[in-house]
Amino acid sequence: MRIIMVTAGNYGARVVNTMAVHGLAPQIVAVFDYTGEGGDFLDDPSSLLPSRTPDADLTVAAGLGGDLNLVAAEIAAESGSGGIIVESHAPGQLPDGLRSEIDSLVDCAIFPTPFCSLEPVGDPHIDAFASRFGKPEVEMEGNDRVVSVKVKRSAPCGSTFYVAENIRGVPLDEVDVAAGEKFHNYPCLASMEVDPRFGDTHLHVAGYLTREAFKRAAGVPGAHAEVDPEVCRGAECGFICMDVCPLVRLSRRTIRRDVTAEVDPFSCGACEKCMRECPSGAIKMMGPGKR
Repeated sequence: MRIIMVTAGNYGARVVNTMAVHGLAPQIVAVFDYTGEGGDFLDDPSSLLPSRTPDADLTVAAGLGGDLNLVAAEIAAESGSGGIIVESHAPGQLPDGLRSEIDSLVDCAIFPTPFCSLEPVGDPHIDAFASRFGKPEVEMEGNDRVVSVKVKRSAPCGSTFYVAENIRGVPLDEVDVAAGEKFHNYPCLASMEVDPRFGDTHLHVAGYLTREAFKRAAGVPGAHAEVDPEVCRGAECGFICMDVCPLVRLSRRTIRRDVTAEVDPFSCGACEKCMRECPSGAIKMMGPGKR
């Protein structure tokens, strides 16, 4: 697979470095860096196209803002890329209208928000990339403590590798807290501004996804919400908990609806939004430091 990277800023550089260090260097045929170029609106995005664009199968845009993402889409079209991945890690980085324009330029465009939510979508080249970089997934060995961690899929920024390297020796029942701390120590470069599309920050959501990977590997759910089925009146309230959950709003199955609501304890980020909004008081927080 031949990959073109179109990047800007520290975040874009971090993604390129992660890919290169962890096995994709031979497949990157070009890196076009637009740090300091343009703004949210460009009169003529085509004026920023490179003089020569190599053939490629996939284009990845990371760290770009506004119309620079259109430049990435035009590069993808010129290269013959069948697919493009255009990430966003801040509110307003990629408006809906811009997504529609990008969609019209390539056969398959996806817009993971944040980048570490990426999973396979059915496109062979995007899926080949997403098998290695996207929503974190790890395997863990240990008894009472973490002995070793194998990263099966890392966040594209590389934070998963960092957490894996620094979590050894941690008691399994403390993995949730430790993974969150190491994630912030990396540090994540996603925005701390609340995105109205999912009611939380990109940084928080990225942290929830990282913690989920390590909690599942440890087999210990850590802090999470729990619904009392005897008290839940989801059919009456319309499952408000699902409406306010940032991960559900990002199309994750953190909360499922049946007769009552049910929370996946490993996926839950313990943001407490569902507990605060539940009109029947059916939700409580469980795990370390919760009651």
